[in-house]
Amino acid sequence: MKFTGVMPAMTTAFDKDLNVDHAFVARHAQWLIENGCTGIVCLGSLGESPTLRFEEKIEILKTVVAALDGKFPVVAAISALSTAEAVELAKAAQGVGCQGLMILPPYVYKGDWRENKAHVAAILNTAPLPGMLYNNPVSYGVDYLPQQIAELAQEFPNLAAVKESSTDARRVTAIRALVGDRLQVCVGVDDAMSRASLPGLWAGLPGS
Repeated sequence: MKFTGVMPAMTTAFDKDLNVDHAFVARHAQWLIENGCTGIVCLGSLGESPTLRFEEKIEILKTVVAALDGKFPVVAAISALSTAEAVELAKAAQGVGCQGLMILPPYVYKGDWRENKAHVAAILNTAPLPGMLYNNPVSYGVDYLPQQIAELAQEFPNLAAVKESSTDARRVTAIRALVGDRLQVCVGVDDAMSRASLPGLWAGLPGS
């Protein structure tokens, strides 16, 4: 798959009893596609990922995969407190039909580059789906620098994209200078998209 166009990180709807409203989730995913989106990212931070149970995450992925019926890609955000849980989620996402992964650093624990690289590597080696590295140091306290992203791109063929959300539009230029067209470069910060478009932005991934 290709990370292109507008692929929103979809919110997760709940009913009055705080159960996931799967009917609404399905309708919302279809509405986003009908209005021009090119794919859906599930389980992002705006999709309540930190507070969902593991089983709830899998059921949400199943709902959206079924709602889009293979016609548009569904990308699963892979975030967890531990690498072991992230790997388990990546396996499950592949098993229910997701076509890509958005890989976040571990929540809470902020490791060094060696540790964060091992975390990303474990996920990419487990599920051979196209992966998109999510770099959001403002929210997660981990900053994947352009040279580190280039290192991952060289070592892992299924790393297909980076969602660059450091708020510094110059990062897009720096990444492209190191990897050329090897990675699709996406931006998740709404007000940075226009500034990053000229140096080679492939996609926008806003919350929706």
